[in-house]
Amino acid sequence: MTKKVKKPISRPKRKGGSKSKKSNNFITRLIVIIFVLILAFFLIFSVFRPSPKAQGPEVKTTQIVEEQQNDKVKPVETPKPKEEVKVEEKTTPKEEKKAAETKVVAQSIKGTWQSTTGGAFLTMDGKGYRLDFMGVDSDQPIIGTYSVDGDRITFKNTSDPCKGIEGVYEVRFEKQEIGFKLKNDDCTKRKATLPTEWTWLDTED
Repeated sequence: MTKKVKKPISRPKRKGGSKSKKSNNFITRLIVIIFVLILAFFLIFSVFRPSPKAQGPEVKTTQIVEEQQNDKVKPVETPKPKEEVKVEEKTTPKEEKKAAETKVVAQSIKGTWQSTTGGAFLTMDGKGYRLDFMGVDSDQPIIGTYSVDGDRITFKNTSDPCKGIEGVYEVRFEKQEIGFKLKNDDCTKRKATLPTEWTWLDTED
């Protein structure tokens, strides 16, 4: 028996196959061209566009220049004076004793005193003093100020006679009497009157 040979089945050809391949190739080429153009555009733009890194140093340089100018314009600040610290001076026992003696003498000599030899009155009120003389032919009074330092008294006249001249005396106390010992005095009238004993005169009635 002879075998029958089967004929290959021929598939029908699609119409328009070559046309579709051509259109696909055209679209692909168009896309590639557009992509190349876009890429070229970005490359050209990036070349001619100044980079931000290049601008950085210029900005920093201008900032430095401005800061230097501002530093020149700033006024010079003068240093504030330091507060002075007060240091308490400690007094020695000798100075304390002298201060106490000064206070006692200043209080004790206040009042009106009469010369034991007669002829004069001495009045001291804590700041000023006055020497009055008795008699018809009495001299004008001696008026001035005085200061006490320990047991020493310094008299200074504020009017004639002996205006502005100082006299230093040492004062002594005995009961209700005081005495002045001359240390230094260029006023003749005062030097002749003060170095004597003086009795406290009770002026209260």
